[in-house]
Formats: sequence, structure tokens, C-alpha cells
Amino acid sequence: MDFFKTNKTRFISHRGFTPLAPENSLPSFSYAGKFSQWAIETDLHLTKDGHIVCCHNDSLDAYCDYGGKIIDMSLMDIKKRKIVKGNRVGCFSDDELRIPTFFEYLNVCKKYGSIPFIELKTNDVDRILFYLKQQGFSHKNTIISSISLDYLKQVRDIDKNMFIHWIFADENQLEAFSNLKNAGVSLNYVDAKSCPTKNIIKAKDLGLKICLRACDNVENLNYMQKINLDYLPTNCLHDKL
Repeated sequence: MDFFKTNKTRFISHRGFTPLAPENSLPSFSYAGKFSQWAIETDLHLTKDGHIVCCHNDSLDAYCDYGGKIIDMSLMDIKKRKIVKGNRVGCFSDDELRIPTFFEYLNVCKKYGSIPFIELKTNDVDRILFYLKQQGFSHKNTIISSISLDYLKQVRDIDKNMFIHWIFADENQLEAFSNLKNAGVSLNYVDAKSCPTKNIIKAKDLGLKICLRACDNVENLNYMQKINLDYLPTNCLHDKL
């Protein structure tokens, strides 16, 4: 894929750049863009009235002054909630401290030239792919990820070219997954050095791109680059180191 041809360190800024702002907030996305992150990761959920918003959990309980399940709330309900937990939460305006919509997130990615790295936490795949196309995003500048293999198969059924990424892939199903083409995986090793080299070689031999769990210190970064991983999820590193 063209977006792998870059001089940037291929950092995936996990839930935005969270050392400087609450996760999955507009400021966290903007900081990731300002730090020239290769990709900005977020999680998508569907509201009761069919809007798509960015939040890691399926409820707002861990983030906002008033909680509740996202699927049980309208977008208007969600806009009334204020993010009150997260790094430097006192540094931002009320308008910045709300749950972003999918469109707002895409606008940040577009402004800074970062790749949307989208984790599906709703099965409304048709709607998400339609909105991506509507906003000028395609297989040339987007990655769709999920823990759910079924969701990724839905993506492939709709779009034969979209790059798909299987989070914590079942290593016994790598060959079958590789048959979907244009795909990558993350392997679930907390310590990068505990991942057998043969597992990385196997994935690459199957034509898969590959990463491990978050690269959150320079030692891990150096090791992950040494073993030639294709992208690097991180909660705290950035491309202006």
C-alpha cells in the first residue's frame, strides 16, 4: 500500500496523543497530528439515532461527568456530556472536552495528513465505509482494524482493496486471514522480546504487515525497528523525538 512508503516512523498514536490530552478527544487527535504521527487510532461506536462517535468503551462512565451506554443515547445526549477524566483535562475548553464525532476525527486526520486507523466496535460497516468515501478517504489512505474477524470480513466483502488489520490475531488463522489480501496483524505479546522471531517471519512470508503491542519507550522502539515491524502502536512516543 502506498501509505507504507514514507520516511516517517510509522507510529500509530493510540487513542490520539494521550500524554497531553484525554484519550479519544479532539485535543488528543490534534496533538497527534501536530506531532506528525503516521496514523491516529480511534474506536467507533454507534449512537441510538445512528451517529458515529469516537470512544474506546461502549459507555461514557469512565470519561464524562454523566455516563451511560452510547447505544442508548442520541448524539444530542452525548454532546451534553463533558469529558472530566484524562491528562491535562483542565487545560481545554468545554467545547474541546466532549466526545468527538467520526467526522470531526476525520477532519483532524485530513488537516494533518495522518492516516485514520479505525477500530470497529460496531457492526455498522456499510455506514462507516460510506462516510469514509463521502469524506474523501479510501484504501489509499485508511486502515480499518478490529478484534472481530467477522467485522473485517464484512469490510472485505464491501471493499476489496481496503487495508484491514486484525488486532491480537489468532496465530493459528494467519494463513486464512492472509487470503483476504491487503492485511496486517498485531500479535498479543506484552513484552516484544518474548515474541518468537519465527512468528514474525511467518506473518511476513504470508504477505501480512505486522506489529506488536504498544511501543512505549525508546528501548522497545529500537527493538521493534530492529526486528522490522511495519507499524508501531504507541501511547506516548511521537514522530518529533
